[in-house]
Amino acid sequence: MAIYKDKKRGTYYVSVYVELNNGERKRIMKRGFRTQAEAKTAEAEIILNATIEDPDNPLFTDVVNEYINWYEKRRKSSSLHRLKKETRLYINPYFKDKHIQDIKKRDIMKFHDFLLDKLSITTSKNVHGYLSAIFNHAVQMEYLTVNVAREVGNIQANEKRKFEYYTLEEFRKFLELVDNFKYKTLFMCLFYSGARIGELLALQWKDTDFNTNDIDINKTAYRGKTTTPKTESSIRKVKMPNHTMNLLRQLKLQTNPKDDYFIFGEFYDPLSHNAVSDYYHNLFTDDVKLRKIRIHDFRHSHASYLINSGYDIQIVSKRLGHKKISTTYDIYSHLYPNKEDEAVAMMEDDFKAADVIKLIK
Repeated sequence: MAIYKDKKRGTYYVSVYVELNNGERKRIMKRGFRTQAEAKTAEAEIILNATIEDPDNPLFTDVVNEYINWYEKRRKSSSLHRLKKETRLYINPYFKDKHIQDIKKRDIMKFHDFLLDKLSITTSKNVHGYLSAIFNHAVQMEYLTVNVAREVGNIQANEKRKFEYYTLEEFRKFLELVDNFKYKTLFMCLFYSGARIGELLALQWKDTDFNTNDIDINKTAYRGKTTTPKTESSIRKVKMPNHTMNLLRQLKLQTNPKDDYFIFGEFYDPLSHNAVSDYYHNLFTDDVKLRKIRIHDFRHSHASYLINSGYDIQIVSKRLGHKKISTTYDIYSHLYPNKEDEAVAMMEDDFKAADVIKLIK
């Protein structure tokens, strides 16, 4: 029998050799069957339909599964989750009936239109990135000689970044809604550090230095696990104001934790994103007049707080953990006041009107 149990996933998979029309034998594997009966049905279909003309031109969906298996052994679980999601929702449904070599540039361009009808420009570009990576894998496996998705290029459209943020006054009003000390401390850290929510949920007590008022951001929490941060530049120390560090001190006194306990979790388990999201959204009852922003917008709130206070973009970029200052400027340039009029006013003093007339002569 060519049906096996995948003990790690709790599912069944089929591994069967079929005779090709060119006389060769080829091993075909299919995974993810919930029951043994489903796997048997799949095995019968494979044998019945074993008329592969070209073993080097597999179905696109088989290449996707092969790429996911390769990816799973080499990348972070958070990245794998996003890859699986985008392929399941958009990529596989569109290309599912095609063989990899039968997908042309025109198909990629039509796929772009398909995405733009459903998604934002930014998300559509991200999906194209996954598609291009799949084709690149196909090139490496010698199913293709060219990555047609790369040749077409990503979607040629720009989307103006949209985000909201709380002013300091609005943030103070928000804190009045928070009735849990741990969550109040968490939201203070969000507003005054500019850290991503996952970065704060991954903080352990050993990552705080109460002598220097630093928090050491060196990992991120996702789906109950901690991994390395988004980028290398995301590893950073962020200096915090005394009032927020005092809240952390008080929280530590209340719990008397070990150094490797999570600050905003239970012992060795970080608080989940869903728990934070549920608590946050439940604060906004019908009688609350304050507008509700996204949790990620507390990071934008920190940036706008610094910019509106006159701090240099280099400081903002460093605290946010951006790799390049240009990234920070691309996102927040509209918050910086236009200094051109001031610059021109300064130029006016370089020459008096009488001096200019002399120059013309």
